[in-house]
Amino acid sequence: MQVVGFSPMLNAIAGLIVWAAHFLLVYGAQATVCWRGLAGATLWGQPLVPAIVLGLTALGLVAVALIGGRAWRRLHSGLASQEGEEQSQFTLWMSLAVTLMAALAMVWEAVPVLILPPCG
Repeated sequence: MQVVGFSPMLNAIAGLIVWAAHFLLVYGAQATVCWRGLAGATLWGQPLVPAIVLGLTALGLVAVALIGGRAWRRLHSGLASQEGEEQSQFTLWMSLAVTLMAALAMVWEAVPVLILPPCG
């Protein structure tokens, strides 16, 4: 049997992978801006660090929404209960829960960057 798309385990942890990439990119961008002395720089009239963080957070939230939406559609379409289906309902529920937690974690990471000074 050929499996199309993600394997069940990869699908279940895909939200965590997106969160980890978001975490790395947000803090890497913050460190790079401070290291290069660009704390006062702007991007389209907005401070550089918050603009980068908001952009990365928006991309991450779209990615986890797509992953979670795929799991939700498969869960409620009845495909998970058909005979021969590789992905169980458990892994679909796990994928949905992980993507929700990843979305919450990304928002949680973005809030301090918007409140605190970039290199203070």
